[in-house]
Amino acid sequence: MNTFQKEMLKKGKSISLTLLSLLVFIACEKEAKPGMGGGPGKGKDMPPSVVDYTIATGQELTRTILATGNLLANETVEIRPERAGRLEKIYFKEGGQVVKGALLAELDRDDLEAQLAKLKVNEQFAERELKRAKSLLDIEGITQEEYDRLSTNLNLVKADIRVTEVGIEKTKIFAPFTGKVGLRQLSEGAFVSNADRLVSLQQTNPIKLEFDVPEREARDLKTGQQITFTVEGLKQVFNATVYALSSVINQNTRTLTVRATCPNGNGLLQPGNFARVSLVTSKIQNSILVPTDAIIPVLEGQQLFLIKGGKVLPALVETGSRKNNNIAVTSGISIGDTILLSGLLAVKPGDMVIPGNFIDLVKMDK
Repeated sequence: MNTFQKEMLKKGKSISLTLLSLLVFIACEKEAKPGMGGGPGKGKDMPPSVVDYTIATGQELTRTILATGNLLANETVEIRPERAGRLEKIYFKEGGQVVKGALLAELDRDDLEAQLAKLKVNEQFAERELKRAKSLLDIEGITQEEYDRLSTNLNLVKADIRVTEVGIEKTKIFAPFTGKVGLRQLSEGAFVSNADRLVSLQQTNPIKLEFDVPEREARDLKTGQQITFTVEGLKQVFNATVYALSSVINQNTRTLTVRATCPNGNGLLQPGNFARVSLVTSKIQNSILVPTDAIIPVLEGQQLFLIKGGKVLPALVETGSRKNNNIAVTSGISIGDTILLSGLLAVKPGDMVIPGNFIDLVKMDK
């Protein structure tokens, strides 16, 4: 290598070192300037995000229990004869209405009437015997013991007459209350006993509604509460009043049985209908409702983000009942606070945001 080539090689190395130093200097300058390149200062000069928000307002929160139940007859009984005998006459019409005290059927009573006639004769004879004995007793013609025996005999005959009269009364079957009869199970001429069922009788106005509620909600129930319910096949909403609560919690289902009564003058409701029940237990005024998505679980409990002075600030909150897609906030925020609803996973406390789209929760809940 001659002298000229050596000089050119030295100059080339010098130029390369100079270019390398220049590149290192430029890179250091970029890292030193915030907001440029991919260094630690990334994002600090970016503009604030536009977010959705809402204003905390006081609303009425209604606590409602939803359940399913069945309709029951207000009164129901199986009509059976009180004595054995031949079924002589049936007076009711199947599926028809009867009033309290109406004659439903009669049994044959010829033997009882014959027995009663015999006893009446014995009564007359015993009365005459006792009257004659009283006259003899007055003149000491008989002893007091003989007179007492005849008096007892008369009383026994009268007692037998009363037993026979009761037996005759029991050959007639009456409706114990006003209601609707079902389908008869016996025919005229059949020999029946008190174990045979003639027909069922149900009172369906008013009608009862029975349903179960979970144990945790039982403390909110009391008699006199108003409920609404619907039944399959009818679009009408019916109103009922709670009149009785079970005294014990069912150990198998952990539920409490509730009964309500509903007017049924038009006969639309029938025992056995399946019912969907809605029971309002309480109404809370000025309750703050927020979307359930706005609540974020944290180690300390639950929190949501507020917007104050354009900055994101976290607030630990306590929640209560739910209503549709919203949940009640019982503590941690106040009416009038601005609540962040979007970008919840992207923001950090202290970030600057611009409230953009206002979400009216009151209109959305209606």
